[in-house]
Amino acid sequence: MGTCIQRQSLQSLYMNATVCLLALFMLAACSLDNGNSGTNTTTGKPTTPTSMPATATATATPSIKLGAQPCPAAVSQPSYWNTKIPTQANVNQVENVTCANLMGKVDLQAVVTVRYAGTGHMLDVHVYNNITNPKPDGIFQLTNLYNGEARISTYNTLLTSEANQKSPQNLNQPPASITNDLQREFKWSDSNQTLVPVTFPGFFPSTTRYQAEADQQKVNQGQEAWQLNAELVASKFVAQSKLFNWQNGIQTTTVSGGGKNDVNAIVKVEKTAPAGRNAVTITMSRLENNANGGIWIVTRVDSPQLSITSPEQQSRIQSPVTVSGKGTAFEGIIGKISIFDSQYNMLGNANARGQQGNGMTSFSSSVNYTPTFKNGSEEGIVAIFSYSNADGSVSGLAMAKEILS
Repeated sequence: MGTCIQRQSLQSLYMNATVCLLALFMLAACSLDNGNSGTNTTTGKPTTPTSMPATATATATPSIKLGAQPCPAAVSQPSYWNTKIPTQANVNQVENVTCANLMGKVDLQAVVTVRYAGTGHMLDVHVYNNITNPKPDGIFQLTNLYNGEARISTYNTLLTSEANQKSPQNLNQPPASITNDLQREFKWSDSNQTLVPVTFPGFFPSTTRYQAEADQQKVNQGQEAWQLNAELVASKFVAQSKLFNWQNGIQTTTVSGGGKNDVNAIVKVEKTAPAGRNAVTITMSRLENNANGGIWIVTRVDSPQLSITSPEQQSRIQSPVTVSGKGTAFEGIIGKISIFDSQYNMLGNANARGQQGNGMTSFSSSVNYTPTFKNGSEEGIVAIFSYSNADGSVSGLAMAKEILS
């Protein structure tokens, strides 16, 4: 019996050991499966961050940038565009290629200038889209700019400068004495699918963006520092002989802004006259809203009881133009309406006749004018002057910036 018990114990021990071994094998198998799963997950995780930066770098979102930008290398050389224009040997050649986001999209456009040999150094300006295509799309063109220049503004507009041979300052002058006195600005229009003329809002010291950016460069180089002082700009504005011609006896007062860190300013200018005191309020903004050294530009002129209601600011007008507004009449006359080009050359004028004989009243007068520039539109100014009954001096002025056709 003892032997049977011993055998039974051995058998039980053997079976228990076998069960334990089987359990260990099963646990090991489960652990191995879990280990493989963990290994796969761990291996996958590092690859995700590694691949993401590469994808982000390769597909960085393009952006619209202001001002001239580097052209793609394949189309950056003038020689590439000589065959696209095309040019002719000993007649003309591509002078410069500049790229920018002129259309308000991330794709670049190319401004290609072509210079002609001979008197006047004529310039043609071509603007292209899809510039890396074998046949780029021409979207704008200007031709025969006398002594012409072209560049991209900081607002992604096209700026041009040329000599108006028929202007008072250039008429009958020898070629060596002719100066560039006509600046224009063109901006992309989705509705027209081309660049169209636009106006710069300034009346003084610059009447065009081309002039303003050139003035800003001078100031940056330490010249013409008075353009950084709002009250000095206002004083020089009213002193202009073709405008107020207030040379002496003036007092300037800053109504608002005008400080070193301001981008807007309102300055009141008063002049003591024999018949009393005349006043004008001048509104200014810094060029490009740059508080860090931007020059002051006169953008609005307000005289008491004198205004222009039509044409609206920055409209396109042609001769004859109907000018409407309000003012104080004396014996039926409120003042004189004048049409100027951007150099303040007078192109035409007419009396502003009130609907009532005396006192505050409205006016609507037709004005004929004759532009001296015949090859397109130009920036100009519509102004109405009121005069002192005592001495005939200018007592008030209202102005509107327009495009003259």
